[in-house]
Amino acid sequence: MADHKEFDVIIIGGSYSGLSAAMCLGRALKNTLIIDNGMPCNAQTPHSHNFLTQDGKTPKEILATAIEQIKKYDTVEFHDGLAMSGKKTACGFEINTHSGDRFIAKKLIFASGIKDIMPNIKGFSECWGISILHCPYCHGYEVKNEKVGIIGNGDFGFEFSKLILNWNKDLTLFTNGPSTLTEEQEAKIKNHKIKIVEKEIDCYEHIEGNIQNVIFKDGTSTPIKALYAHLTFK
Repeated sequence: MADHKEFDVIIIGGSYSGLSAAMCLGRALKNTLIIDNGMPCNAQTPHSHNFLTQDGKTPKEILATAIEQIKKYDTVEFHDGLAMSGKKTACGFEINTHSGDRFIAKKLIFASGIKDIMPNIKGFSECWGISILHCPYCHGYEVKNEKVGIIGNGDFGFEFSKLILNWNKDLTLFTNGPSTLTEEQEAKIKNHKIKIVEKEIDCYEHIEGNIQNVIFKDGTSTPIKALYAHLTFK
């Protein structure tokens, strides 16, 4: 809980970007408040990779280290809560939290991150970040040479298939309905022995987020080790 209510800067969001800004401001002797509700977007991800000096650690471990380092600066305070509303004032900004606390500051930084918009398919959200993946550079090494799939169609499905082929040769493109690939794209994909499945997906069978099978609406299924998917964000 913040000890007082007036600050030079309020940062909404206490994950990596917010904490990075807080360290810089704290070292610049700016009285800074971080407001965060402890629900980062990557909370479900089991390990972080391609992050120099942190490879293989969990996002929670990395976050804990960052908070520990920032708490050494008495110019930075933390408020465990959710920012609900804010307004511009004559002197800066006023922020109100879900618990009813009110804070004011001369400057305001939004570091609230993103929210994944997931498809309404049973099992997807439980597997997201664990065995349904977004980035081969982050997670591809851990499922290299395994039987994996891509959920995609059209240009995205085509381009992503070429990318994933570097990690996996046993590769299936799930278009989740009729393919929108061009004839040329389809020919190139099949030339690399990438399978194309146009059946509609019903659900993803998994064990604690580790995908086992893609279940289709016609009742058939395909065993799989991991899937790549592209989401929208807000």
